[in-house]
Amino acid sequence: MQGMTQKAPVLIYFWATWCGYCRVVSPAVSDLSKDYQVISIALQSGTPDEVATYQQEHNLKFRTINDPSGALSASWGLKVTPTIAIVDSSGAVSTVTAGMAFRLGLKARLWWAGR
Repeated sequence: MQGMTQKAPVLIYFWATWCGYCRVVSPAVSDLSKDYQVISIALQSGTPDEVATYQQEHNLKFRTINDPSGALSASWGLKVTPTIAIVDSSGAVSTVTAGMAFRLGLKARLWWAGR
């Protein structure tokens, strides 16, 4: 992660295939992943193949780490999906957003973290 943040901010997206709000937020995150660094964590969403199939069916283009047991998400203190953390260029978490988020707001947070 440190190598990634030296280039630009990183958006970390905690989501789930079963999350209703994620169905709205995920396309925005996927769109941002064309221009920004995005890592996503799929929380308790099945096997790696099931998650990959879901992403393909919904045209989601971001990189995903599967978290079938929720251990990785728990280590971040995750309480709600979706949750989005922005890690700035110094490697510090600059913002955390839980619940509904929109592309323009996320883009503004990424811009701010990259200043």
